[in-house]
Amino acid sequence: MDEEIVMTPTKKGKTTTIRIEKVRKAQLDESQVAHVGGGQHSGLVINKQSDASDSSPPNLQLEFKCFLVDQKTGNHIPESRVLKFWFPSETDYLEKVTTAYEFFKELVRPESFPRDYVGFIKKVMKQLQVPRYAQIKRTDVDLRQIDELDPEATTEKKFNTLLGIPKEDKRPRELVVQDQLLHYLESAYPNILPTDDLAEMLQTDTAVIQEQLRILTEKNLIKEMEPGKWVRKVLDQKTEVKIVKQMPTQVQGSKPTVAIITSKYYEKLAVDAMMEEKTTFVKYKTEGESNVYTIGFIGPHKVISTKLPAIGRQMAAQISSGNTTTRLLGTFSDVEHVLLVGISGGVPHYTDFYSHVRLGDIVISTPNEKGQMYIYCDKVNQDREKGMIQYSLKSWAPLDPILMNIAKELQEKTKNDHSFSPWDQYIKDGQELLQGQQVAFVRPAPETDRLFMNIGGQDMIEVGHPPVPDEARGSLRPGKPTVRCGSIASGKPLVSDDQMRLDFASRHKCIATDTEFDQVLESIVGNRKESFLFIRGVTDYLDGTKNPEWQPYCALVAAAFMKAVIEKLPGGSAE
Repeated sequence: MDEEIVMTPTKKGKTTTIRIEKVRKAQLDESQVAHVGGGQHSGLVINKQSDASDSSPPNLQLEFKCFLVDQKTGNHIPESRVLKFWFPSETDYLEKVTTAYEFFKELVRPESFPRDYVGFIKKVMKQLQVPRYAQIKRTDVDLRQIDELDPEATTEKKFNTLLGIPKEDKRPRELVVQDQLLHYLESAYPNILPTDDLAEMLQTDTAVIQEQLRILTEKNLIKEMEPGKWVRKVLDQKTEVKIVKQMPTQVQGSKPTVAIITSKYYEKLAVDAMMEEKTTFVKYKTEGESNVYTIGFIGPHKVISTKLPAIGRQMAAQISSGNTTTRLLGTFSDVEHVLLVGISGGVPHYTDFYSHVRLGDIVISTPNEKGQMYIYCDKVNQDREKGMIQYSLKSWAPLDPILMNIAKELQEKTKNDHSFSPWDQYIKDGQELLQGQQVAFVRPAPETDRLFMNIGGQDMIEVGHPPVPDEARGSLRPGKPTVRCGSIASGKPLVSDDQMRLDFASRHKCIATDTEFDQVLESIVGNRKESFLFIRGVTDYLDGTKNPEWQPYCALVAAAFMKAVIEKLPGGSAE
């Protein structure tokens, strides 16, 4: 081995900087050497502490905060760590960000993440000996413990909130129960839920549930369809609502040709806000599945939207979502295009600004190089011979790419002309229409866009977003969504494991992770609909279910972009 990995510590104020670089043996300054590693640590050299500082800027920088559990107190101790990378001058941008990204992923792998400074520095040094990181010529690590009074410190309560860990709710119990009741009724909508089922879901006394249901009824938020059976009441003064026993038969020439499928209450509201001349038809069933269809116009096209009564990982929910889709496409057989519009999680890239999906961004489903647009992971197998994980997959892609091509053209146009983004106006129009709703469809504050990663047990790190390259600053649209194209991943194994989700996304070029639409897609393909597209607003860095603060706004940005796509579709539905 011609090179040694040399570590030199320096300290300035509260920050300790560890300089780790590759040095040829002939160029080692023996007078500065404090220790030379042997055995499994052969090739590692530790220098004496130095006061000298190097002002040369790094090629890449990645900041993260560790929240490691103090074994004595059980509290999370915040520590700031910054990784800086230097590469040879001939290394191109893509190779830099890819190498640094893979280095970081390996460094924070949960099964081997060091819980102390010494172990962490040792692991950085050992990784620099690995051949696949040969392009990294130097890595600095800045270490700083964050004081509780430091603005960067995250209190235990705020930290748990950002991770999606339920915090103690100090509001009066009746308000908490009301919010929970609305959540379950919105998830089930348009299905009806009995009082007893709601009491069981909330694990609350039936008398308490009945009283809070009465209050929600007085607030005009829910409706009792039959004694003891409830449904969420939609607050939409601009849409005619008809409760019917059978869905109406559409006369020839006015049948919807575009179907829009949503799975969450606020997704349906956002989509319907994009329509003109709309009517909602609701077919309630006190036993079994209800249906809701809103029919109206977007541009010259007659469209129909629906909300799946349940979506998720329980078999009953998956079957229900597939049945609802089949019923929709069977009833409205003239539908030519299907859009699945709503929210999802984004796949972060810790080092590449251009590939890093942010909250509020718009994701358009497009196939990877294998032709996979939506990839469902059913189970995970450990290949012991190859020493790697193998995924059991199902994937879908449309035979007719017209929707995807329109979306990509819109994305390309806004890249080349930053003033072109008609969906920005549609977002404003939607916010105005939806002002009377229970939640605000406004964009949350930028400081709420925070990126956490589990590194095993209760230990977490918060990773800083990649810095903006100088050449990209002129194209930034602060507070506006960026449109991104890529494949979408889904499946229970991916949601519960951060490292597995990142590995899966890297292998299959996925930029978003969704709740499971496999049964919905089976129904779309089974009904021979060859043109379909996912449009998602990114609400978190998981699967779109963990950050309710961003959900209404992200549902709206997805719906706004959907409107721009539909308006560009050729043809139209003439009355």
